[in-house]
Amino acid sequence: MARVAPAIPPSLPATGPLARPAEPHVKASLAPSILRTPDGRRFLDVQFEIEAGWHLYWRNPGDSGQPPRLDWSLPEGWTVGEPIFPVPNHLPDDEDILAFERSLRLLVPVSAPASWAGGPVAARLSAQWMTCKEHCVVERQSLRAELVDKEALMPSGYPEAAPAALGARLEGSGDDRVLVVDASALGGKARWFPDACAGVRFPSERMLPMPGGRIEIPVRIREGDAPDRRPVVRGMVVIDSAGVVRAFDVAVPASHPATK
Repeated sequence: MARVAPAIPPSLPATGPLARPAEPHVKASLAPSILRTPDGRRFLDVQFEIEAGWHLYWRNPGDSGQPPRLDWSLPEGWTVGEPIFPVPNHLPDDEDILAFERSLRLLVPVSAPASWAGGPVAARLSAQWMTCKEHCVVERQSLRAELVDKEALMPSGYPEAAPAALGARLEGSGDDRVLVVDASALGGKARWFPDACAGVRFPSERMLPMPGGRIEIPVRIREGDAPDRRPVVRGMVVIDSAGVVRAFDVAVPASHPATK
């Protein structure tokens, strides 16, 4: 069994006390096909239907909460990666929380063994998530399906490979620096959604759209808080150009230069 997301502890600070509902506020489903993109990548397709007023969390939820956890059981030789999240939203009543309302679709990279002949694949999924409204609850659901391989285009709203026209760097020295993301060559407005990174602190998860495609974000670096003393600033850059939304994951090493 492959575990691809951190465990959700029994209790977490959120918007209110935890409780266990009689009826779930979120229902998960597993698509009956393995999504195979034209470039040869394959994804397991997990979808969540969220009751009105409730929400699920992004991979870095902000001030509280936890993203969904997915535990897979697949035939021998199959391997899964970290779930790929689409572009998140700021909650209207708390702009420091990154979440999803109404629905969430996670694409999970999966690799087949060389011996696979292309037949149906038996998959079992144990999913667990925290969902919140006035209070928060932890819900669980088990799913199973016989999956068939099916070619389809990658859905929009998920991170693409970062193009050469997208630049990202840290400016300044010492602990307090500035992350500069320059997407001006791509046009439109740019937003920044930070990941939770050991040794990296942002003043806020909130990042309003910035015209011109250039983002400058204060960031505090604490090398001692990173396990290997080599923190990396990671996050998602989202470009909105005339209603066309593109997302890119970026990673910028944050270690202090060696003293000469």
